[in-house]
Amino acid sequence: MEKTIVITGGSSGIGLASARHFLKAEHRVVLCARNGAKLAAAAESLQEAARSAGATIETYALDVTDQAAVETLFEKIGPIHTLIANAGVCLQARLDDGHSDEVWKTTFDVNVHGAYYCVKAAAASMPEGGRIVTVSSGLGKNARAGYEAYTASKHAVLGLTKCVALELAPRQIRVNAVCPGWVDTPMARADSAYSAQARGEDVDDFRKKAIAAIPLGRMVSPEEVAELIAFLASDAASAITGQSYNVSNGEFFN
Repeated sequence: MEKTIVITGGSSGIGLASARHFLKAEHRVVLCARNGAKLAAAAESLQEAARSAGATIETYALDVTDQAAVETLFEKIGPIHTLIANAGVCLQARLDDGHSDEVWKTTFDVNVHGAYYCVKAAAASMPEGGRIVTVSSGLGKNARAGYEAYTASKHAVLGLTKCVALELAPRQIRVNAVCPGWVDTPMARADSAYSAQARGEDVDDFRKKAIAAIPLGRMVSPEEVAELIAFLASDAASAITGQSYNVSNGEFFN
């Protein structure tokens, strides 16, 4: 039976890889992202896979920080069986940086408020047995200097996940989180470029040193995170809720 899968932050990275996975079955996959042009390109790259699988793909430009827009769109989409709350930003700012307050506000608006708005709107009409997977981070359990806003926001996502899992359990709706390490995505590449510039290093040298510090010696692929998301949204994970799982090549153990 066709199920409606909504993926926020679906135009690239983990969101796009997740869409590719869910299109393997006869599902209705709905991609949401802020950038309409990138969203259209993402949808075009998935069309052949959708046709081959007998699945459908829809796209909607959406700013998850706009609660009214989220509620209106989710009502238009209709009952959502699976929500992948993936939209997020990764911005750096130390306490004494001039833009630290702006980074804090922007990060929480997207990563926390946006996730909350989407979970709340989806849960309103989600059928019994639905699934929600939030995308936190290894820094949702750990810490890194200069990542105060990002780290705090991803800790908050885990708190939201645990509470909502308990709240929705009577409806047999399962809510879990994934905590990726360093994933090879456009967002991670932009973050490493910023870090390298701040340290006065060549970006390639910075990346090589960072990768060398990962126990398995490589970055995580978006597809590997998508596989974990798909598992948590599957019947195989029917006894799992309120949990968070690292996918980090050993970078994080908490």
